[in-house]
Amino acid sequence: MSSIHLLMLERLNYYILVKLLRRIAVHSHTHAHTAKRGFARVSAVKKTHCFAHKPNESCELDRYIHKTAERLLKEKWDRDEPFEITMKVRTECKEFSTCVFHQEKGYGCVKEEMQTYDLKKQFTRCVVEKKVGEFVPDLCLVDDSGKHEPIFIEIWSKHKNSEKKAQSKYRIIEIRLKTIKDLEELPKHPITESDTVTFSHFKTINKPPTKDDGPALMRYTLYAATLNSFVDDKHVNCCNYRNNHYVKSIFVIVCSKDEIPFRKFRNYCNAIAIDRGYSIRNCYLCQLFGIDNRDQSDHNYNIFTSDLPSGCRRELGTKGLIPCKPKEDAKSCQHFKLKETMLSYLKSHYFNINRYIWIKNEDGSTSEEIQNRKTLKDSKESESYKSLEGIECWDWIDEL
Repeated sequence: MSSIHLLMLERLNYYILVKLLRRIAVHSHTHAHTAKRGFARVSAVKKTHCFAHKPNESCELDRYIHKTAERLLKEKWDRDEPFEITMKVRTECKEFSTCVFHQEKGYGCVKEEMQTYDLKKQFTRCVVEKKVGEFVPDLCLVDDSGKHEPIFIEIWSKHKNSEKKAQSKYRIIEIRLKTIKDLEELPKHPITESDTVTFSHFKTINKPPTKDDGPALMRYTLYAATLNSFVDDKHVNCCNYRNNHYVKSIFVIVCSKDEIPFRKFRNYCNAIAIDRGYSIRNCYLCQLFGIDNRDQSDHNYNIFTSDLPSGCRRELGTKGLIPCKPKEDAKSCQHFKLKETMLSYLKSHYFNINRYIWIKNEDGSTSEEIQNRKTLKDSKESESYKSLEGIECWDWIDEL
């Protein structure tokens, strides 16, 4: 007789038994008061109930589904066929927890996909209600070689496993069966992760990072002696942003293009470096540097995309533009005036971003600083940003 025929016969016997037990319960003098309240406890069967059922609930049905599911899965294991599970497997970069630029979605930092495994390739036995430590799972998959920790299979209908078992170190597959139909379908397919099947404590697969993982990065480098800077967005990635610094580097900032535009990045970094005490001076950071806009009716121009020549405007009315070399003349110019308000705007506007900083100290040692983006409300930085809103400042920060 096949398993399906046996299952149908068990169902018939089950319904006959339930009707008989309910009739005994209704006419039981001992429990007449519980029957009036709608709590029909079956005292004819000398088995302690762990809870009282509400109306329309059936302890017998739960127990029947539970025990039959154990038997069906055990029979499936004992047959000469695969015992498969299909679950969502998470693969993440091994630097995920320490990388400041990791992303939960996209960029290759994390990948989740459904994969199918035959547990018979790793485990040798399936044991029903075997005690493991302080727990007794419904079924336990055991590897006699000791290479793999056991896997618990737990079956439930209305009451999940204990919180203590759920928080244990053991890998657990929990299967919820609500109806007889669910029970019939159980042995026909792989145990598949879904709303009714959960996998707990299964390990994440770690992989080494690659240059194509993670968001696009930019690295600002400030050089010793000259205090000139360079921005690289071609050769920096999540594999090398913490190393491969240039020999003469003294201050490095790395950010993601997702969080700050490339054309604003250099002066944002200049603002941070100036705050740290580096005396950076060039014409682009001077209030007097720009183009001759005396004949321009629209003052919302951009000095770096304009076709007009640029220079020092300190005597624009009498002498016109005074030519200068932006990276050289400002270092010794007595007329240099730092655009402090605009630099403050940049710092305030991008105060809450992921950021990596590398510093070469005066004694030759190096140090690192990592800033993780946070959710901030009503912070001093955001108030500072609001106070600067409306300032036309993007005409000077596009490039150095």
